[in-house]
Amino acid sequence: MALNTAPVGWQGIVVDAPTDWSLVGVNGDTRKGYFRVDSPIASALEVKWEKISGKGPDLEAKAKEFLANIEKSARKKKLKFDKDIKVDKADPYSVRFLWRSDRLGQGKLVYCPQCERMMIAQVISTRQENVSKTASEILDSIRDHRDDGWVEWGLYGLGFAIPPGYGIQKQTLMSGYLALNYKKGAHTIVVERWGLAGTLLAKDDMATWYRKDAMPDIKGYTVSVEAETIAGGEGLRISGRRKGIVSAVKALAYSLTLNPFPSLLTGFVWHQPEANRLFSVRVTHSANAHVAEKIRDSIIAP
Repeated sequence: MALNTAPVGWQGIVVDAPTDWSLVGVNGDTRKGYFRVDSPIASALEVKWEKISGKGPDLEAKAKEFLANIEKSARKKKLKFDKDIKVDKADPYSVRFLWRSDRLGQGKLVYCPQCERMMIAQVISTRQENVSKTASEILDSIRDHRDDGWVEWGLYGLGFAIPPGYGIQKQTLMSGYLALNYKKGAHTIVVERWGLAGTLLAKDDMATWYRKDAMPDIKGYTVSVEAETIAGGEGLRISGRRKGIVSAVKALAYSLTLNPFPSLLTGFVWHQPEANRLFSVRVTHSANAHVAEKIRDSIIAP
């Protein structure tokens, strides 16, 4: 794309938005959800999705229904409202629409038969803004699955992918620190990013800082840290083994199910000096250390 963009997405629904646009709200799960991204001026991107099993929806009818609700709201305010729906006969899984009132809307409906999800995305702007080209590029970038089956996420300039089947359990979204925690049975994934890396590493080397800042959050594992070059720069490999009676009891309980209790932990920490940021990936597993490596290598962080 001609724009400087970064992935923005939730639950695998992702678009490439300009880097100065900010995620301001997320809600929902893989079946139904919503997120919004605001521009630094007045434009905003809204994305909604829902699971529709069986025969794919009539996208033109869905577009008419969606626009009817917007028109109803405009008419209540005694505003003029014009709309246009564009159907591409060569693409049965996509419909575009435009609407004009006190504001302008440019949008797209997409249905993915593989994921059985319908997505509605629209860029809303004031009548004075000229964001038509930007909106078109954003809408053309919408996607809801990767070719390898992994699930893509993106927020605040941080993009990455995780294996399917993991649900998000917790998120911490602050200007200087991001953390997303995922879980599948007893298996966990944690992706973190710290800002102001220079300040964090001003008094301690990376290993000392990590032991003090992050290792207290790792429960039930005996952990070791060793230096490793990552992306051509300074980094750490984190290795852990299950410990303690509580973990042994959990392992026995999970041995009676189809999901073995994760006996190992693998993680990576690295410094990106040009962005003044630190990144970390931690994965608990039974014998799949390569999962942590693949998540690490999937990270997109401008």
